[in-house]
Amino acid sequence: MSLIATTDFDVFKRNQTESMSIEVRNPINNVLTDPTGNSTFKLIDIADDVAKDSETFSPTGGTKVVRKSVGLFQYTFNAATFPNEYIASFRCPLSSDIINTDIYVKSVSAKQFMYAAMLKPQVDKARKSVSDDIENMDNAGEPTIRFFYGYDTSHLIFYLERGVQYINAVPPYTALGIDDFPVNYGTVLIDAAVIAALESQGIFAIDTDYNYSLGGNSLVIDHFTKLSSMMSTLIARFDKSVVSFKQLYRSRGIVLYQFLPGGIRAARQLSAMPGGFWSRMLSGAGY
Repeated sequence: MSLIATTDFDVFKRNQTESMSIEVRNPINNVLTDPTGNSTFKLIDIADDVAKDSETFSPTGGTKVVRKSVGLFQYTFNAATFPNEYIASFRCPLSSDIINTDIYVKSVSAKQFMYAAMLKPQVDKARKSVSDDIENMDNAGEPTIRFFYGYDTSHLIFYLERGVQYINAVPPYTALGIDDFPVNYGTVLIDAAVIAALESQGIFAIDTDYNYSLGGNSLVIDHFTKLSSMMSTLIARFDKSVVSFKQLYRSRGIVLYQFLPGGIRAARQLSAMPGGFWSRMLSGAGY
């Protein structure tokens, strides 16, 4: 038997219950099909690599993993009971293959969904058609054109996480997360997330841009050059704004105690006060 493994990811709203779906498809014709024997499910906590929930389910489903239709199974993920980050691992046998699907799942706060909504209009300017007239000409009741945005919430959350990592890496080093990022400086986070998103788009453009020429006729699809130009402008602006933002986290001074053989009374104290320290101190004391 051969193993067919896939990895996916999903993001849920914190303290809610959501359905996590998997599709079991025949690898030969890509048609939905039920497993041929008992399948296993594990919800593995990433922090300690231990399964927090599990079940063995039949081709007709089980108690926790429910069969919704042919080849479609759902697990109810309770983000209140499982508030950390997990790998949901499904292992389903077919007649000659084993379908192994790992889904990275996490629950995030309403604030992160707010930032995702702010990020979406910055990077997602057009809806993409994933269906057309020819594809659905024989499907009664199927809309001829179905549009989906290029990024879903999961993508946007991960771009925000990557963006806040960019910000943390700029000295002075911080350990900010999306939840505790100052809302008044949200534009800095959005710019960082846009950089992360365009970086992903640039990698995609490298694979899909096209240059063809024959007999004096040419066809050029060049997204990468335009993305690079926009990235340069955005990074220049981000470099300035993030440095100004990081001034909020400058060191307030260093105090070093050196203990000598004479004890604490003989200790030497060295202190480095930042610029403006005494003016802030005296103004706060009412002088």
